[in-house]
Amino acid sequence: MALGSCAAHGNGPPREEQPRSIAVRSYPAETADTSPPGPPLDGMTNAVVDATIRPANLVVTMWGTPGCMPYPVEVGWLNDTTVEVATARADDAACSTEHLAVSQVVVLPVEHPADGVRTVRVDGATVTFAFRTDQ
Repeated sequence: MALGSCAAHGNGPPREEQPRSIAVRSYPAETADTSPPGPPLDGMTNAVVDATIRPANLVVTMWGTPGCMPYPVEVGWLNDTTVEVATARADDAACSTEHLAVSQVVVLPVEHPADGVRTVRVDGATVTFAFRTDQ
């Protein structure tokens, strides 16, 4: 009997490992007065290319709930003017009821100059973005 119950425990397909976040920092979105352009409209995503540091950072701001917020898992250049970010959903069943804008910072790959960015895409969708060039 003990063998039967032991063999039944843990049956099923192996769980896929959650992709790791590449965000180097995450924080509640700042207001437009503090950090233009500020948070996007509810349900939208925006980005800021921060060229004040090297390598440049990309700050992606989106809406969600803590514990369930999509997080960046990959960033790359589609061409010399377009940056693409892929996200994954957190595997956390304990989602909060709080709904807020959160900024997540990723380091831009250095294959192309950051000041050449003309398009930012997040999960295949083009998003509004701005440049930060002075401190």
